[in-house]
Amino acid sequence: MPERTRYKIEKRPLYRDEIKSALMDAITSGELKPGDRIIETRWAKELGVSQSPIREAIRELELIGVVESIPYKGSVVRQITRKEIEDTYKVRIALESMAIVDAIRINDPSVIESMKKSLKGMISSAESGDIKNFVENDVRFHEAFINISDNEVMKRLWKQCYVYDNTKLSAMLSGDSIVELAKRHEMLLTAIENRNEESGRNEVYMHFKMLLNSMKAADDD
Repeated sequence: MPERTRYKIEKRPLYRDEIKSALMDAITSGELKPGDRIIETRWAKELGVSQSPIREAIRELELIGVVESIPYKGSVVRQITRKEIEDTYKVRIALESMAIVDAIRINDPSVIESMKKSLKGMISSAESGDIKNFVENDVRFHEAFINISDNEVMKRLWKQCYVYDNTKLSAMLSGDSIVELAKRHEMLLTAIENRNEESGRNEVYMHFKMLLNSMKAADDD
């Protein structure tokens, strides 16, 4: 396995999310392929941690569905189907369609400012090829109008979509550039700024529909 020293942070232990991110990066980059076993001792040595946080990170990846535990073999990388990602985005369409209407009705200027800041960071990260910051800004953009809602059940269900990890997966699987993916968020922001509920719902649908179409096109190539 090639050395991945970029994950080693001097003078402090790696956080759990960083360990999970290291494993996720290995999966999305193809370093760990479907069917490959994730050997805890090897990753613990490589990342400079004990096996316990590696095991915790693997469990989280099992919840997301990118890893599965097979008797007598251990934890292996799953083949993610396009349908699984599609199903997640269909749920997000329903949740974010409600959330964007709430954001429009509440009309909090701080939400728009937060989305503008995230959009700027998304485009900048995309243009420089920084996938990590692109994904983080993408999640913050959607989270801004999700969090303004007083619907706690909706917010909890949204988090259960494992938004960060699925955003990263879909960005890697999309046939479009991440710059294109970033700029598509402009229409969502415009709908909220114009306080147009119907447009907001339509833009949420189109946002995810275009993403799903780009993944399908990449699959067909």
